[in-house]
Amino acid sequence: MPRGERPTLTERRAEELRAAIARTAMEIFVADGDTSAKVERIAEAAGVSPRTFHRHFPVKEDVVRPLFRATSEAVAAALRDVPDTTDPVEALVVAWTAAMPGGRLSEFDRRFLTLMVTTSEYRLRWQEADQELCEVIAGYLDRRLPAGGHPLHRTLPAYLVVHATRHVFEHWITSGSEEDLAGLLRDALRMVLAGAAVR
Repeated sequence: MPRGERPTLTERRAEELRAAIARTAMEIFVADGDTSAKVERIAEAAGVSPRTFHRHFPVKEDVVRPLFRATSEAVAAALRDVPDTTDPVEALVVAWTAAMPGGRLSEFDRRFLTLMVTTSEYRLRWQEADQELCEVIAGYLDRRLPAGGHPLHRTLPAYLVVHATRHVFEHWITSGSEEDLAGLLRDALRMVLAGAAVR
């Protein structure tokens, strides 16, 4: 769908159903402590048939995409109206932590992300969502970086920001760290943007 167009009622309902199935899968994965639940079990718990599940998710691992997409949309929404006078690092930290109550991941979300980081098929879905987020970050940084230059001057800082952020999350999740996540993000983003001449 082209940007700016509103989704139809049918499209909104389909997206709501995908999100509900994704949340059900997330609850099952966290309760089980692994991602081995079969499509039939997830579909039954979500109140849909396996056929409906596969209509929305060609393979089981795609079921987490709506969860990562929602996070990307929250980041984009948080950055959309940031005044140009806001420190870009602070704006990015706030954007990434906006969906977390008190700027912290719940234990449930941390266990879910641990499964995503440690299971290659699901980690790939997270990386795919991050790839889509690069364009959002590039749009934000366009307002903050000097104009002109090579096209890489636009995309490379965004790519580095997104990947540094995922690296911080992965480190924080897999190390069992109790460090302040916002502080870790802030430090990483300052390192990444130090050489980008951000205004």
